[in-house]
Amino acid sequence: MIPLVVAHFTICLAVQVGSLPPVGPTAGESKLAEAWYLRASRRLPGAESALVKRAQSTLLGNLVTGTAWAPYQGIMPALGTYRGVWNWDSAFHSVGLALWDPKLARDQIRILFDKQLPTGALPDVIFEDGRIVTDFTKPPVMGWAIAVVDRRSPDADFLKSIYPKLIRLGEFFEQHRGGDKDGLFFYGGAHAGMDSGWDNAIRWDGGYIDSKPDEKRLWAVDLNCYMVSHYRSLAIIARRIGDRVGVKKWVGKAEKLAKQINDRLWDDAIGAYVDRDRVTHANGPALSPVAFMPLFAHIAPPDRAARLAKLAADPTKFYPGMPCAAYDTPGFDSKGYWRGPTWVNVAFFAIKGLRDYGYSDLADMMRSKVVGWMEQNEDSLYEYYDSRSGKGLGARDYGWTSTFALSFVFDWKNDHLTWLFGATPKDKAADDSR
Repeated sequence: MIPLVVAHFTICLAVQVGSLPPVGPTAGESKLAEAWYLRASRRLPGAESALVKRAQSTLLGNLVTGTAWAPYQGIMPALGTYRGVWNWDSAFHSVGLALWDPKLARDQIRILFDKQLPTGALPDVIFEDGRIVTDFTKPPVMGWAIAVVDRRSPDADFLKSIYPKLIRLGEFFEQHRGGDKDGLFFYGGAHAGMDSGWDNAIRWDGGYIDSKPDEKRLWAVDLNCYMVSHYRSLAIIARRIGDRVGVKKWVGKAEKLAKQINDRLWDDAIGAYVDRDRVTHANGPALSPVAFMPLFAHIAPPDRAARLAKLAADPTKFYPGMPCAAYDTPGFDSKGYWRGPTWVNVAFFAIKGLRDYGYSDLADMMRSKVVGWMEQNEDSLYEYYDSRSGKGLGARDYGWTSTFALSFVFDWKNDHLTWLFGATPKDKAADDSR
């Protein structure tokens, strides 16, 4: 029997972008997940081993059994700061937890879907005292997380139960966040910044952050890529549970949206994907790491990836820390919450995308910088980091920082988190030339 995560190295990417990759390892293999994780952790270099131990300890240290989400155990983002279970945090937590505890990982998903709203949206947060915030939601990363958890530890019964709920979640974004009407998606609700998870980011300056009418919205690069991920995840799940019609439907939706992103959100003068005003079609207020999300989703043409790599290597833009706004952005603040620090989840998506497109040296250098900051701040894994000095900032003992610390170690040189997107166009072109 091949250990679970080791088995992933033997699974090839699909040759065609529009096709589905192979189904993951068997349920029998999944029983070895925890044993594999422990063995792999022991083989790590000293600094990475210490980082992994801190990440696991942080996630488990944020575990709370509360009446608000009974009978499940929930992981809070940070016990001293965020007393509740948050939407996309829980998805990210599940990705890390599934390395050794797939049941606890699925608990994080069940907590939110058990509170799914009639519209199909998930709550933004379920507080420890039972209050629920529904004025806005969070990015649709649950599908991706569910697919990753299932690949780490397959459970077809769980997929069958969550599949219709995941479909409803996608329908919410289609009906209430522009998809059906525009062909592209925007963040909305009572507060677009909160809806996006990028609360006070520069990308929402100029009246976009809390606009009530949908006329003042930005088609957001990351949201549209998350929706590609959502459709690809539904296709994977449909295949796993035998819904052949669904497979074709979801792959078709993913490909159609990918074309819209490439046709309408690329700025050739800048050489980047940009948020764009849905009425004026003007670029959004800031160049940010969302420009690289089409790389993570494997939908950017190779020539555009090359231009994005130049931006990533530019010290006036994103090198070395992949800050949440380009270093030369007016109003940039390397310590200012979402105004310019490095957020590890955002940085991971961008840098991993660069690596998947073959810019390994650049990506490895940027990874070393971000991972180095987490290692150097030995007292805690922080909410975010000063993108110039690397000093840890915000909440201490932060959950999703822990997950992406694990991802930078265990999921860096493989396709554990990106196999569902199929081959990159770069890989497909190389294969077609043989």
